Amino acid sequence: MDEFLSPERVLADLKHSAIWGGLDDAGLARLAHQALFFAGRGHAPLEPLLAAFYGEYAQRIGDERRREIFARIRDLAYEGVLRHEVLVHFLRGDPEPSIVSTAALDAACLAIAEEPDGARGADYVLKLIVTGAVLNSGAALGGLLALGDENVNWKLALFRSALALPSADAALAQMASCATGYVYAATIEFWLSWMECAARELPGSQRSFDWAAHGLARQREAMVEHVVLDGRRVYPVPREGQIHEPGFRELPLAEFADSIAARLRTLEPAAQGSENFQRALTAWLGTAALKRCPQHQ
Repeated sequence: MDEFLSPERVLADLKHSAIWGGLDDAGLARLAHQALFFAGRGHAPLEPLLAAFYGEYAQRIGDERRREIFARIRDLAYEGVLRHEVLVHFLRGDPEPSIVSTAALDAACLAIAEEPDGARGADYVLKLIVTGAVLNSGAALGGLLALGDENVNWKLALFRSALALPSADAALAQMASCATGYVYAATIEFWLSWMECAARELPGSQRSFDWAAHGLARQREAMVEHVVLDGRRVYPVPREGQIHEPGFRELPLAEFADSIAARLRTLEPAAQGSENFQRALTAWLGTAALKRCPQHQ
């Protein structure tokens, strides 16, 4: 069991980089865990110190261990033991896509606010991204897209021109690769409509077309259950009861795939040998679709 550190001891250690810089990895992970715990319990003096400390922690402690610590803190936040705002530290400072995307999704679902009258939920996450406060902005965008919320997706679509720049390749790759395993119709619509827009501007938009196709394929490939979710979440997510607004539906995979088949077929001439498009076509329409693709005839 980890040695217990008092809030006063944690604060003292965080104040001096020489102290936490001299810890071994186990000691550094323990300090991070307890600093995040006490910050979540409302020890305000820890907040500004955690920002500088988190960079050292993320650099030295491996992804698996950091995911374990994130999972513990996240569970306690959802249980009401810790303040939800503690999750913002993971959103801002961690490089690992799964941690960042989940923290972004959580911040939106829990309607975490910048301050009482400031930006809230998805808008707060977007503000952090735009101001450069998020280390892995692509994963954060992917987390918001996983909400499956049409209103949020409309705001995400405003980022398309910036994400289309070659300098944003890493961010777009992370965004397109994020998948929770639970697929929302609005998320599929986001990638499919982006492909349709990019197809009208080829060849200059080839990169955007390929990544959007990857995003579309990734959603299907990571799917946990053979249903597509259609409906908006309730914010903040209730601890008990229905998390979606009235009218929520679970669409059978085959039925949903049929509904987008014609749009995918229309995009075939624009695919220009795109392997990601072929993946998307096969993922959603089956292997028979690949055989019909012009590149394979």
